[in-house]
Amino acid sequence: MSEFPKVLTIADISTRWQMPRQSIHEKKEGNDFPKPIQYVANGRTALYLESDIEKYEEQYPWVSSPERRKRRQRFIWSLMQDD
Repeated sequence: MSEFPKVLTIADISTRWQMPRQSIHEKKEGNDFPKPIQYVANGRTALYLESDIEKYEEQYPWVSSPERRKRRQRFIWSLMQDD
């Protein structure tokens, strides 16, 4: 039997990124966020491939931790102050 790919729910991603689930739901509205590969629990729970989430993290590294998000926010703020 082949190995089943690792999948994540929004709750898993929330834990992984230390980010509220609502923030992740907002990111889902963007075109770049990976699409779910399957829905379970009568369509209430989306499953995402871990490999798709890892690619997203490579493209947007600041999402992966509160410290990275804070550094990015300070950087953007510093650019706004230069105007």
